[in-house]
Amino acid sequence: MTWLYIISKFIVFPGAYLRGFWEHLTCKLLKLPVEPGGYLRMDEACGHVEHSLARKQFAAFLMATGPGFMNFITGLFIFLWGFINLKYMGMTFYDSVPLFILYVLCVYVGASLLCCLFPLTEDVLNYWSIAYTKNPKRKIIGSILGFIPMLLTRIGAFLEKYCVIFVLWVAFLIWQMI
Repeated sequence: MTWLYIISKFIVFPGAYLRGFWEHLTCKLLKLPVEPGGYLRMDEACGHVEHSLARKQFAAFLMATGPGFMNFITGLFIFLWGFINLKYMGMTFYDSVPLFILYVLCVYVGASLLCCLFPLTEDVLNYWSIAYTKNPKRKIIGSILGFIPMLLTRIGAFLEKYCVIFVLWVAFLIWQMI
């Protein structure tokens, strides 16, 4: 299953690389040490950066959700721009070759960003251990407000680990473009 994950991350390399960049930026903002090695590696952390785990609740929440949120915002607009023009505006290759190529690239880049929304399961489990165990430093309000986003992130991280999200995006694009 790891090889399928690595292959899918290399297929959607713009999203995986940008996700790694957002994680690296978040680590620098939180002053978490980052190991060198690049964003696209041949292991289960492909598209992510190796970093130490956050020790505070908000830092762990931001590390688990912030980079994915940035990928979501960026990818949603790029994907919709290309998808709407191709699907609903009816742009074809014969209308304008450069615009058609641009819109196909927008769909690819946007979908690749949307395939790489979720963190490694280590980051999600780190937040869960800080916020939902008998930890004297946990913030009750933060635990309540962060429950739904972190539940979705935990499910998404599990699905992304087994390439379900990639397969669903490929199936969606094939279904819509036929």
